[in-house]
Amino acid sequence: MTGQSDAARPHIPQSDPRTGPASVIASAFALLRVLSEAQRPVGVTSLASAVGLPKTTAHRLLEQMAAEGVVERRERKWRLGNGIYDLARLGHPSALAAAAHRRLEVMSNATGATLFLHHYSNHTLQAVSHAYGTHVKGLVSPTEQTIAARHPASAIWQALKTGQLAAEYRQVRPECDCIAVPFSVAGGDIAVLSLARPAGSDIESLKRPLERAAALIRSDLRGSAG
Repeated sequence: MTGQSDAARPHIPQSDPRTGPASVIASAFALLRVLSEAQRPVGVTSLASAVGLPKTTAHRLLEQMAAEGVVERRERKWRLGNGIYDLARLGHPSALAAAAHRRLEVMSNATGATLFLHHYSNHTLQAVSHAYGTHVKGLVSPTEQTIAARHPASAIWQALKTGQLAAEYRQVRPECDCIAVPFSVAGGDIAVLSLARPAGSDIESLKRPLERAAALIRSDLRGSAG
């Protein structure tokens, strides 16, 4: 008996037994896959069981990845760290990140908001640039902001579904409100620029500036391609 109800337990996706970890690298990736699909931080015992590793081995790998910022521990449980998203950005269109980064920084500094730019291609959503706002940092950690941005109920996914600016108020994180605007990029892919501020802050007045910023990023991207 653990005292924990089935509803309270995080969903732990099981690894495919046909492709069980055969090396340190494979084991590390197996752990990362479980963490990427879990709804909340996961304990080392559950992680080890999910990927078929001894608990001591799983713990050692997690500690090594934590040293690189790829995972992080929270209340004796584990979740993805910000370093994993930094690694993901390395494989994404550098032109889009280059065109956007300065504009995200400027708007974040001016408003205290957190901004993300995501690239959507082949049914996959990946962050390519971000600027963490001073007003949001005190409420939600950078890693939590990154995870919230990718939540299915986020303004980002709403913008992708509707093809226009979308807003989300305290649905993903009770501390924050968020708006997002989609725009097309090369190859028929979609980019989404999003902005989050503390709940109850004025976010309506930033809708038009966010749309302008998205239009400028798109223009800069076209200019760099020409």
